[in-house]
Amino acid sequence: MKKYIGLDAHSSTCSFCVMDEAGKIIDTAQIVTNGRLLVDYLRSISGRKELTFEECELSSWLHKILRKEVDKVLVCNPVENRQYKKAKTDKLDAMNLAKLLRGDFLKEVYHDGSDKEKLRDLMSGYQDLVEDAVRIKNRYKSLFRKEGKRRSGKALYRDENFLEELDREDFKFIGKHCFDLLGSMEKSRISYVKEIKKLSKKHKEIRYLKTLTGISDIHAAKIVAQVIDPHRFSTKYKYYSYCGLVRHRQISGGKIYGDKKIWGNRVLKCVYKMAAESVLRGNSKLRKYYDHLRDKGTGHKNAKNAVARKIAAISLAMLKKGEKYREEMITNDLVK
Repeated sequence: MKKYIGLDAHSSTCSFCVMDEAGKIIDTAQIVTNGRLLVDYLRSISGRKELTFEECELSSWLHKILRKEVDKVLVCNPVENRQYKKAKTDKLDAMNLAKLLRGDFLKEVYHDGSDKEKLRDLMSGYQDLVEDAVRIKNRYKSLFRKEGKRRSGKALYRDENFLEELDREDFKFIGKHCFDLLGSMEKSRISYVKEIKKLSKKHKEIRYLKTLTGISDIHAAKIVAQVIDPHRFSTKYKYYSYCGLVRHRQISGGKIYGDKKIWGNRVLKCVYKMAAESVLRGNSKLRKYYDHLRDKGTGHKNAKNAVARKIAAISLAMLKKGEKYREEMITNDLVK
């Protein structure tokens, strides 16, 4: 008999709920978050076992130690499960996860335990650092705006003498600490870039993606780290949806009620949007593809989004085939 196991994981304790094929709860348990104890509990359950838990800080570790103890592990997307949550306890969360697993209602977050997941963690740390630096820059720049001084450009964050333009002493004090913090964060960013390039040498897919117009070293590493296995996307359209590059129509009773933005991988969406912006500043075949769409009457925004999807489709094909970029990949009917 198959058993469906929901696991609500926390740093201190893990709550289990075990459900049979009929939907009957046959066991619940709360166990200290210890690898040996978690493995022992799963081994005590007989029959075929399917296990699910939500993507979290512990998910990679849990996937690594528990995947051999069950027939299937599904790491699910917590954002997709919010609509099912009402009362909130660890026991209820584990029970709801077991119910959703039994009904095949869970949205999976891909894990395979490969070295590419290490690259994903490194890129996540890099992304957090960049976002924190942007927040500090905005805070620093606001000090000048509050005194009616319009300052912009990279020089503002590199030359400490700009602080002398501030009249208020408290603003100078805050600005000095922001400036020093930004300097430290920039050194950390450079160290991250060196480590990313070092780790990228182990993955030939990154070298291939760097040949694609608009894709830099960091962008290529982000794509590989997020996709991991390109063959899990059977078509480019499913990849578009995963990247958040499409909108889904709202239809009821045969009537269209408009379009709706869908949840997507924000890292990949940002990569392809930025790549499209880069393409429009150049004179490549992808830029000609944009011009071709504009000549047909497509608006600027839709044409740019089409370029982003084209870059996404090409990058997916390159990952699947393991080859470098060729301009023939764009389109056969492109104006020469």
